[in-house]
Amino acid sequence: MSPYDDEVVAQADAVVRAAIDAVLAARPREAVVVTAPAGAGKSYAIVSGVAAARSKGLRVAVGTPTNEQAHDLVRALAKRLAPERIAFLHAKHRPFPDDQPPKNARPTHDAHEASVEAIVVGTLSKLADAHARGDLARVDLLFVDEAYQANAVQYYGVGDLAPRHLLMGDSGQLAPFSAAPDADRWRGLATDPLLTAVEVLRRHHPSTREFKLPITRRLDPRALPVVQAFYPGHPFKAAVKHGVRRMVLGKPTAARGMAAFDAVLDHAAEHGWAHAELPAGVVLAADPETIAAIVRLLKRLVERGAFVRSERRATKATLLASDIAVAVSHRDQRSLLREALDAVDLQDVVVDTANKLQGRTFEVLVAWHPLAGLDGTDEFHVDHGRLCVMLTRHRHACIVVGRASDRELVQGIPPASPSYAGYDANPAMDGWYVHEAVFAALADHRLPLPGGTGAPRRR
Repeated sequence: MSPYDDEVVAQADAVVRAAIDAVLAARPREAVVVTAPAGAGKSYAIVSGVAAARSKGLRVAVGTPTNEQAHDLVRALAKRLAPERIAFLHAKHRPFPDDQPPKNARPTHDAHEASVEAIVVGTLSKLADAHARGDLARVDLLFVDEAYQANAVQYYGVGDLAPRHLLMGDSGQLAPFSAAPDADRWRGLATDPLLTAVEVLRRHHPSTREFKLPITRRLDPRALPVVQAFYPGHPFKAAVKHGVRRMVLGKPTAARGMAAFDAVLDHAAEHGWAHAELPAGVVLAADPETIAAIVRLLKRLVERGAFVRSERRATKATLLASDIAVAVSHRDQRSLLREALDAVDLQDVVVDTANKLQGRTFEVLVAWHPLAGLDGTDEFHVDHGRLCVMLTRHRHACIVVGRASDRELVQGIPPASPSYAGYDANPAMDGWYVHEAVFAALADHRLPLPGGTGAPRRR
């Protein structure tokens, strides 16, 4: 019996084919948008589109917001399209990782050399720069991966690179940001540089065809009641059937003070979620007590000799420390937690900010909740894209760690937030309501952890 929901997979494949057919049949100056939830197989869809375009003899370019995304696509394209040569156009100081590109990939920082190949991959900034100088030849079709992370400036730079575009992205992930102090002065204007590439198309080309992938391949059915809060109006299902993935923990040995931590791990293994709450209170952003709790959870998880079963293999596989990640909001949280985990021989556990973990997949993820121990909300901490990344990196289980009082921060009347004429989105308000929905969805998974109380919540 197949471990996959064949109907869901077939529906998703049909959407991918329809989107590819639409862009191949599009007239000049037309584009297609494909929106996907976390773990939907966006890279597979991009590679399928490139393969279809090459079968018709078309030259294509693929642009991404980051170098890491470009590297991943070069690998995927080189594997799927082995007879083809893939040009990877990179900056002089950013060659292919470890200088080990696939055999049929051609890394180069010379746009003239890249133009010789029928497939060119690079960051949007690099492609735009080379095209603006006249060094990179125009192509027949442009694919933009992670288009909800690409801002208007990046997209405008490659707009004339090809007459037809396909934009692929995850609407729930982190949006483009700017450190410029006056970035909001542009909000509502047609020239707003912080619009995403998708928003640019919707604003200037409202007839653009859009497709929604109805699948997540990374998450299993247990994850959906929580994760769907990030994708209103976008229904989707898991590719894998319920019960196919299992995480089994060894019987806990008696250990003083570990009962609550074992309860959290057992709940996460069974339900796919656990919301571990330290006592209510206001604490530092890089709270030592939260760090200690996460370290104890992970050390106990490894000690219990967990193994996982999934659709990927018929036999069980040991859960390794490298299969686990911790998502944080701040770099000081990352640094202090990294030091604490290294001190207990958990060097292989990945610790990073949501921005850096975006696009990556792990078997188990611990999410240090962005609102944990705060005395109020702000646009950064209620950014629903950050929380979405944190809660969608796992295949088996996600453990959210925070304070018992965190949900109070998004109860009652939302605070006033700025609005802009001509700009419908309200990031602070949207984030408020998404956090509220996520707390509600996690209500049945709340479990207490021991600890001090911190400072009392100010009213």
